[in-house]
Amino acid sequence: MGGVCETKKQRIAENKGKKGRMLALGFFDCLHRGHREIVSRMQSVCSLCDFEPHIFTFDDDFFTALGSNNKLVYLLEERLELFEEAGIPRENALIASPSSDFLEISAEGFLEMLDGCGLSAVIAGEDFRFGKGAAYGMNELEEWARERGIICLRQPLLKEWNRKISSSDIREYLSLGEVLAANSLLGRRYFVEGAVLHGRGVGKSFGLPTANLALPPEKALPFDGVCDTRTVIDGATYRSVTNVGACPTFGETAKGVETHIMGFEGDVYGKKIRVEFLDRIRSIFKFDTKEELRQQIESDIRRVMDDND
Repeated sequence: MGGVCETKKQRIAENKGKKGRMLALGFFDCLHRGHREIVSRMQSVCSLCDFEPHIFTFDDDFFTALGSNNKLVYLLEERLELFEEAGIPRENALIASPSSDFLEISAEGFLEMLDGCGLSAVIAGEDFRFGKGAAYGMNELEEWARERGIICLRQPLLKEWNRKISSSDIREYLSLGEVLAANSLLGRRYFVEGAVLHGRGVGKSFGLPTANLALPPEKALPFDGVCDTRTVIDGATYRSVTNVGACPTFGETAKGVETHIMGFEGDVYGKKIRVEFLDRIRSIFKFDTKEELRQQIESDIRRVMDDND
């Protein structure tokens, strides 16, 4: 727990063996590498003090409520799964709905809300702001905590390429099709999850069936193209090639996600699957014939199968 001042070390020592709650403050809309450092530090303190880890986040209406066109890197259900992987039970996620009342809450009102949470410790990134107009920051949070004998940890920002790792940069990289860069900031493969729907059945007609995913409009997707992916079905991982975008060969303009899964035999319709993105391998083209499309997909498959990842 580098960077913890002596006073905070003393408070942590005094709290050993006492049941309590520790809360990580932020949006945590994708649990990127910077977010995970916050969670990891919180877990260390919770283990030492026998606290229970909690995390704050918003539901999927966040950007819509703000009148923003931004998309969510990970939807709430996906975030809850990531929280659980990080050791935070989903019931320990404090999920706020960005109603007009909540968005208008003052900084003092936000602190009053925290007063009712029975906290023993809080942690946030050093750029954390809260209250209407982002009026307060870590200085005010630390003062509030100090007055109540609550441990308050300020997490230094994690940087990559001389920039703070941020969800906005990850969204930007995805929008440009720069999957490798987005994955570097995430510290894991970006993924989408969804139930498999019945599609056109064209791929199946020439021996290359695809699984079509149902995804809500709030979900951020990579720039249109064909991607090298891995698909997880019932806990097993398969190599796959995934098309993100329209299907101009068949005159379709609506954006979708469909993946051809290698080595899988069985019925995936209705199943929830996870598609993890490794890299974008080409743009989408309109082919004159189905045969040309089939040949290109087979070429894409060979390229993915040659990948040793």
